[in-house]
Formats: sequence, C-alpha cells, structure tokens
Amino acid sequence: MTKLTVNKVAAPAAAASPSAQVIAAATADISLKDSKGRTILLRRPGVLAQFRLVEALGPTATNRVYVNMCLPLIYVAAIDDDDRIPMTTKREIEALIQRLDEEGIAAVSIAVEKHFGEQTPEEDKAKLGN
Repeated sequence: MTKLTVNKVAAPAAAASPSAQVIAAATADISLKDSKGRTILLRRPGVLAQFRLVEALGPTATNRVYVNMCLPLIYVAAIDDDDRIPMTTKREIEALIQRLDEEGIAAVSIAVEKHFGEQTPEEDKAKLGN
C-alpha cells in the first residue's frame, strides 16, 4: 500500500478576499513524500505542458490510456530537490516513470487528483462563500 504525506509549500501571504485565497490555493506548490521516503514537489503546469507532452510522446499520443497515465507526470517539479525533470522526448518521460516507480507514480496521481483535480461549480461557490 502506498503511504502519502502531503505538505503545502508556504506561499507568500495572499490577499484576504475569498477569491484570492481560492486562486492562491489552486496555484500552491504541493510537497509530498512517497512510501520510499522521497520528497516530490508538485506544481500546476501551464496548458502548454500538455501540448508538449503530446509532442514528446509522438505517435504514442494517439493512445488515450497512455496519455492519461502520463498526464500527472507534468505536475512533477522536483524529486528530492532535483528540479531537472526533462520531458521533451518519450525516452525522458519513460526515464521519469522508471525513476518514480510504482510508489512515486501512485503518490503523484493521488496528490494531483486531490489538490489539482476538477471541482464542481458548487464547490467553487462554497469556497468563495457565495
């Protein structure tokens, strides 16, 4: 079983408005430890990262299951303070998959879903106090 410890990385003080707090929470870095004890830093990528992932995967990008399995990887900003996470070729993507292994990928997938997953309009309204 995968053990996951998540710590939000301290961000600069956000404005007091509810909408500013929601935005700050959505863009905050997430630091987690996987079951192997590695510290993995997650950061919400820009939309361009998704396009670059498809380009790096080449013909494999037509396999929707494979792409969906790789999507959480674009959130990985650092592993044990090593922020050199290249993902410009399929080989580099596969190297990251091997480096994270099952434990790291499971931890990343859980944290991405929990902290960066889609929210319903009702959840957004509740956070904004509307």
